[in-house]
Amino acid sequence: MKNRVHLFSREVVSEFLESLEWKSNFEFIAALMMQRLYEEQWRAPTMIGFYMTTKYEDLLKESENPDRNLLVQALEHGIKKDNQIDFVIASEDANSLQEFQLKRFGIGDKENTTNGLIAYLNEMERRYAAIDAACLVALADFELIDFPKVRAEVKRERFPFSELLLIGVVADEFLIAGILPNEGWSAYDLSFVVH
Repeated sequence: MKNRVHLFSREVVSEFLESLEWKSNFEFIAALMMQRLYEEQWRAPTMIGFYMTTKYEDLLKESENPDRNLLVQALEHGIKKDNQIDFVIASEDANSLQEFQLKRFGIGDKENTTNGLIAYLNEMERRYAAIDAACLVALADFELIDFPKVRAEVKRERFPFSELLLIGVVADEFLIAGILPNEGWSAYDLSFVVH
């Protein structure tokens, strides 16, 4: 059966996350941050999407205007856990869509170094099938990484994702290092992406 994405407003996702007291729900935090950034980049209102189980997608479709209770239930119980996509950012008019697979590096890793990150990224070609999605890697210690070395040594031609973004927080800034397909840096005030 075909996987289905349901789009949620930032307010609903944020409200749901606050009800969980921000406990280890990194997927939702990353989705909120990227939603804010893509909204600015696309200059259009955006929504946060998740692949849903058939039961919850059907419930959401049956209701022309789902109430907050149903939306929160869907976020709590209806997100497909065995999907290769963690979340989606889509413009409200559905002209633009970006899928994300979220990874973490440096939390409990013995090799929390530049070389460890390069090895981790280069190993992905053996662990994942090629997919047209962005790989979003959250770094525990962003400031420890030598990004020019990462760009030079990651095997881009064999990387299984269409885009590679390394993200992290340093002081009061949310930083993004683009490795693939384009190289570049972006820095945002943390309060901008979180609120």
